[in-house]
Amino acid sequence: MHAAWSNIEAVARDLCERQLRAAGIATSALPTAVDRYWHCVAAEIETGVIDEQGNRLQPHDADRDLEAYRDWRRRHPTYRVPG
Repeated sequence: MHAAWSNIEAVARDLCERQLRAAGIATSALPTAVDRYWHCVAAEIETGVIDEQGNRLQPHDADRDLEAYRDWRRRHPTYRVPG
């Protein structure tokens, strides 16, 4: 875990796990899924799309949500999504 991400990563991982559980992801698959998707949740939190509890603060807009992800990736160019 990169030191600058420590708080947002912990919050995003927790929220990501809760969202994946609610979506019906098998418990055995959760660690891998959280590793793969937590940064997407972090991007939404950081750009104000959702709050730290997962409440949507803005109406769904696929283009804006994708741009939030792209922005996160630009700000963290060395991060590699686990395969």
